[in-house]
Amino acid sequence: MSPFRIPFFTKHPNEVQLKQDALALGVPKGERIMASGMGPAKYQPPVVIATDRALYFSGVDAGTSADAKPVRLAWTEITRAGWEEPWLTIDTVHGEKITLHLDPAGELPPVVRDRVTASVLIRERVPLDIGGSVVCVGRREPGSDRVMWLVEFDPDTDVQSTEIRASADRALGELRATLGV
Repeated sequence: MSPFRIPFFTKHPNEVQLKQDALALGVPKGERIMASGMGPAKYQPPVVIATDRALYFSGVDAGTSADAKPVRLAWTEITRAGWEEPWLTIDTVHGEKITLHLDPAGELPPVVRDRVTASVLIRERVPLDIGGSVVCVGRREPGSDRVMWLVEFDPDTDVQSTEIRASADRALGELRATLGV
């Protein structure tokens, strides 16, 4: 067979399936798929996709039902991500802890770590004017100039205290003024 008869632009079947899964998960055409990993059959579709802007997967908490909704987590919504084969564990800014089973994981775990880390502009522990300290985190979503600020309290801090929250707001305001953001 002549090498000129090889169809150079034929798509690999997995690439076609990945595009179908991306469509099912609601991945917009403007987002670039960076990595994917396979989950169990109960994930519908059974794939987890990382793009340049977010992580997509089926609503696995409701995953036993056929009407599970796709989930999109922007990189700025993920506070921590850990990988202990075969489990990808994600903590969100909403206080959720999500655990995804991946087998095979492919390049998904390092891409998730890279994208979450890349969204952090600054992470700094600042003192409170009433004693103690908090960690202030400034994050930027890819393609945006807007900075989202989070304040992380130590585990033993009474986050319901209006005095502590007001002090944290002042500390964040001072940090933002110092940085000009």
